[in-house]
Amino acid sequence: MGKADRFFEQLAKLQFRRAGVFAFVGVLMAAVSLPLVANLGLNSDFEALLPEDKPSVIDLERIRDRVGGFNTLTVAIESKEVDAMQRFASDLVPRLQKLPSDLVHFVDWNISAYEDFVWEHRHLYASLEDLEQARDDLDERLDYERMKSNPFYVQLDDYVPRDPREILERIRNEAEEGKKEMEKYPGGYYIHPDRDLLALFIRSDLGAGNAAGINRLISSIEAEVRALDPSKYANDLTVAYAGNLVVSGEEHEALKNELVFAMGLTVTLVLFAILIFFRSWRAPLILGGALAVPVIVTFGFAELAVDYLNTSTAFLGSIVIGNGINPSIIWLARYFEERRRGHDVPDALRRTHRGVWLATLTASFAAAIAYGSLVITDFRGFHDFGIIGSVGMVLCWIGATVLLPAVVVLNERVRPLVRESDKPSRNFYGSLFAWLAFLNPRAILGISAVLSIVSAGLIGWAVASDPFEYDFRNLKSVREGSTSARLINDRAGKISTGAQRGDGIAVVVDRVEDAVRLRKELEHRSAEENAPWGDVYSIQSLLPDDQEDKVPILADIRKLLLDSRKYVDDEDLAEIDEHIPPESIKPLTYFDVPVEVATMFAEKDGVRGRILVVTQREGFSTWDGRYLIRWSEGLRALRTESGERPALAGRAPVFADMISAIWTDGPKAILASFIATLLLVLLAFRDLRQRLFTMAALLLGITWMAGTMALAGMKLNFLNFIAFLITFGNGADYGVNVMRRYASEDTLPNEDRVRTAIEETGGAVVLCSLTTIVGYLTLFTSANLALNSFGAAMAISEVTCLLAAVVTMPTLLLRFHPKR
Repeated sequence: MGKADRFFEQLAKLQFRRAGVFAFVGVLMAAVSLPLVANLGLNSDFEALLPEDKPSVIDLERIRDRVGGFNTLTVAIESKEVDAMQRFASDLVPRLQKLPSDLVHFVDWNISAYEDFVWEHRHLYASLEDLEQARDDLDERLDYERMKSNPFYVQLDDYVPRDPREILERIRNEAEEGKKEMEKYPGGYYIHPDRDLLALFIRSDLGAGNAAGINRLISSIEAEVRALDPSKYANDLTVAYAGNLVVSGEEHEALKNELVFAMGLTVTLVLFAILIFFRSWRAPLILGGALAVPVIVTFGFAELAVDYLNTSTAFLGSIVIGNGINPSIIWLARYFEERRRGHDVPDALRRTHRGVWLATLTASFAAAIAYGSLVITDFRGFHDFGIIGSVGMVLCWIGATVLLPAVVVLNERVRPLVRESDKPSRNFYGSLFAWLAFLNPRAILGISAVLSIVSAGLIGWAVASDPFEYDFRNLKSVREGSTSARLINDRAGKISTGAQRGDGIAVVVDRVEDAVRLRKELEHRSAEENAPWGDVYSIQSLLPDDQEDKVPILADIRKLLLDSRKYVDDEDLAEIDEHIPPESIKPLTYFDVPVEVATMFAEKDGVRGRILVVTQREGFSTWDGRYLIRWSEGLRALRTESGERPALAGRAPVFADMISAIWTDGPKAILASFIATLLLVLLAFRDLRQRLFTMAALLLGITWMAGTMALAGMKLNFLNFIAFLITFGNGADYGVNVMRRYASEDTLPNEDRVRTAIEETGGAVVLCSLTTIVGYLTLFTSANLALNSFGAAMAISEVTCLLAAVVTMPTLLLRFHPKR
């Protein structure tokens, strides 16, 4: 008897004598962990998936203290009475501006001040070309009028310079053009063309994943709205909320509700499957009670280790339950088997421990290593998943080995789990797969080989055609109908620009001169080189172009108009006096722009002129991952005069970095998982044949899984990519358990060894797979397509690895065995 066997024999004796102590310690650990679990947050923002060394995260840290208001909450005021909406907005905005600065950075609500500003300086906003033409025409007309007034002047041709009325008309049109542009903003308000919606855009420093902060902001706004009582302004006046913050908040709440529902459904279905398998109503209670402790402790540890769950780890509760229960099922199935053979409780405990500890340890640690291989990656979506998953698998094995036997003993004291009249019986699942394996081993091996060849071809085709998902519409949440926030966002999009909605990428530099130069470079490349971006906005966009050239021209126009006064009638004289440039004109600066529109391009300390907002190019979609990469990489290639890369902020760089992280970290994690699993299998078995066949079953399962995904047209994303790493653990789990049982029955003939391994342990393995599949299929209760794809990939892997472990691997043992 080895040291390990002696240890487990002593453990069995202690668990029989002190079962209550073991159970009390388990309950105590769960009680200590529960407050931590309650404090475990959920951050559904994609930024939460990225490591701190990614450019988008580094840039946000660089500018977080300088620039704010990257996220938006839209307050939608709706009524058929435009005047009522305007009055309500004018009363509400001062209240919103007084809300805490951590909630409201500024409120973008009215541009009338900018409209007045443009009208006041309308001459500078005229185009340089038109001003030059007006000056030249005036000069020519004035010369003509002077000559015509000379009694000795004789005109030798019919040429008559442009009439002053036409010139004045052009000047008037130039001035009126700016006014016409503002007509779509009645009174300076952001009003929809249908005149039934007025939007206020609240810019906030809150992160899109900060659900508590978003709820606090909405509650604060609602309190101010109630204080004003919208019905006093118009009977039909209502207020709704939208913007990316509200949509993110809705997504967070939906994800949280789906998470709770999926976990409850997983528990229900798993316990039902256990009830059917063991044919004992106490088996689900025993396994459920023993599993609850390690699961609770796992997520208590998660609060300390990773602080919060993200989009990748949100549904790990279902996965840990479905996967972590496997060693408990194997242990309890073997215990029932030993009791039905007539062994008393202490002896059944001892024999069960000796029979399953190595197989369950190897299988659980294979799963833990598969999860743990994700820890070596930088992508936080993988890294956190690996930490929680690996710790969960280890704790579930400890629970199955230490706590479950004690719970069984306590139940045996109340009432025996197996009556003396119970006889050993064949397991239905095990018998079914044993029949299948023995039906025609040669045919099964042939079919397995064909499936492997076809799968390899499909995998090659998928890799050649790029296996990664670049259409982010296939990763978003799709729910029946559109929420109020999404509908309002669509309508608000007809009022605001991409820069106002927050769809663009902010480029932040340290010097105004760099911003001026980069803006010219970006605009030139967009127009001439078909660069992957569209319009470029800055505070310069709010100022007239070519001011230095316009000032002397306007001075000339003023002088020419004054000189023309004596040649025009009273009506034209009034026109000249209305539109004549002022006596003193100087170029406008950033600080002349009204604060109502300048705040978008101002830093927290009031500095202006160092922020650019670059919008997407027309004809391209922000759902297109390839375009996001091109757009972000193009802007990251920019350099200031000193050679530094300007900081970028926006959703596009985050998505681009997420794709890059999967490319970089995925293969590294897969290689680590494979090597670790291989070493574990080598340590678990001494016989070379058993090692080779166990690894063969694992590789066959993974190959069939990948081939099935390729055939179904599934693309890899930041979630279903993890499925391949987890499959190394699950695939090894099933193969190791079956092979360990085969190895332990070394006194039987080869065929009997194979049959026993499938009928006894194989049946439990099938149940393990069923409970794990249940955990993954509950992910389809989520409306998130990325989670759905992960659940589908894992369900496929469960089926393929199960078939490889309980059908193909046994046929290998039947066909290729030592002749002795």
